[in-house]
Amino acid sequence: MEESWIRAQIANSITRHEVSVKAINDKIWNNPELSGQETIAHDSICDFFDSLGSDYKVQRHAWGITTSFMIEASRVTETHLHARTIVFNAEYDALPNMVPEENSSQVKFKAAHACGHNLIASASIAAFIACWETLKANGGTGIVRLLGTPAEERGGGKIQLLEKGAYNGVHACLMVHPGPMYSDKSIAAVSVTRSLASQRLIVDFNGQAAHAGFAPWYGKNALDALVTSYVSISTLRQQLDPSCRVSGIVVHGGKAPNIIPDHTRAEYSIRAASAPALRDLEAKVIKCFHSGAEGTGCTVEVNNTRKAYWDLKANIVLCSRFTHHMRGFGVNIAHKLAEITDHPGAATDQGNVSYTCPAIQPAFSIQSGKSVNHTPGFADAAHTLDAFNRAMACGKGMAAVGYDVLTNDMIATEVNAAFNKGVQQKAADIARYYELNPPTEEQISKLASFATAAEEVTMTIEQALGSLMASDNYLDRFKQLL
Repeated sequence: MEESWIRAQIANSITRHEVSVKAINDKIWNNPELSGQETIAHDSICDFFDSLGSDYKVQRHAWGITTSFMIEASRVTETHLHARTIVFNAEYDALPNMVPEENSSQVKFKAAHACGHNLIASASIAAFIACWETLKANGGTGIVRLLGTPAEERGGGKIQLLEKGAYNGVHACLMVHPGPMYSDKSIAAVSVTRSLASQRLIVDFNGQAAHAGFAPWYGKNALDALVTSYVSISTLRQQLDPSCRVSGIVVHGGKAPNIIPDHTRAEYSIRAASAPALRDLEAKVIKCFHSGAEGTGCTVEVNNTRKAYWDLKANIVLCSRFTHHMRGFGVNIAHKLAEITDHPGAATDQGNVSYTCPAIQPAFSIQSGKSVNHTPGFADAAHTLDAFNRAMACGKGMAAVGYDVLTNDMIATEVNAAFNKGVQQKAADIARYYELNPPTEEQISKLASFATAAEEVTMTIEQALGSLMASDNYLDRFKQLL
């Protein structure tokens, strides 16, 4: 069947459901909910698919996560018992303290969709419906899923889903993400994107309180410990690779100005180009915390238990198909764009997913003026009709790529081969991190067997190895096993 006809079917499907998707988009935007609290978004999406009929199997609170859901539509025949599975990720959490509260006598701020997750959800909802309706209309086989992935901003919802097996056996995972206009404003989207690996550090300094006027010499100043480490990190930045990012805030600086602080807390976000580089950066930053504590006679505790976000490894074949179809839909898309592809700054838990199965997260621009993600101006831009229409255009492209993977054996094989190659390259990168020789085929099989045993599922070698690498302590596991 000609691609132009498939695209026409996809476009018609999205047009039929556009009003309903727009209503969900607006409801999510008008009711911003923080990570893990997205009950309105969860219920609105599930209620909508319940209303569409028996084609859609709606599982609320999926995988034991309160605000996750999994909606599935499938057609499997006796001759296609092992039909392929694709997943569209839907994000819908908002950012805290973004915009002023209205009618408040005090200056207070409330949550807002300053990263445009309402648009991410809308694009994936549209893609999911269009992909399924087109597959069904043409008698194709496959499993199509819409996966609700809460808590991207704080909490790593996709990492929780990974650990529970939500991405096992998935042949492609698709989503898109909005951002500001590019330097060439005629470009509407970019296929190949990257992200940085990211970790959050919570740091507590403990000293001894004393009266700042009567006897400050009896105190051990926990604020001085924090400030000293802050300055040390600022100095460290001069010697860091340009791809590294270190940013922090003072969460608690003391109780009163006339009391030497006996406890302070800081929170830091650190980012690097890869997981091994993130581990190196983390060690350097933690040394700064310890030096600040030691120099002031204080103690320090560093909490680095939040699961790290890994760098995104976009599947190049899926990206190529997205570029191809977006151009077929008349969208001016760049396959790669240096300011996006070569200079990432953002982090996402979709990076962890990309280690486990073939995945992409193309970017699309919205007209936000000079406002970028995580600002009030971007939140306003994410609610415009133009932004919604741009998300729908991306929904068409994703639906077409999903249809390719489900129905075209050659494309599905190429997607899997690209993923396998990427996993093996990553294993070699990790070996180099430990100054070891790249793993042999026998060692890779050993690593994969370890991961398969841990997951208790049937996987290919590469899927098992990718699953192992998506876990938080995989560097240490590699060192142990190699």
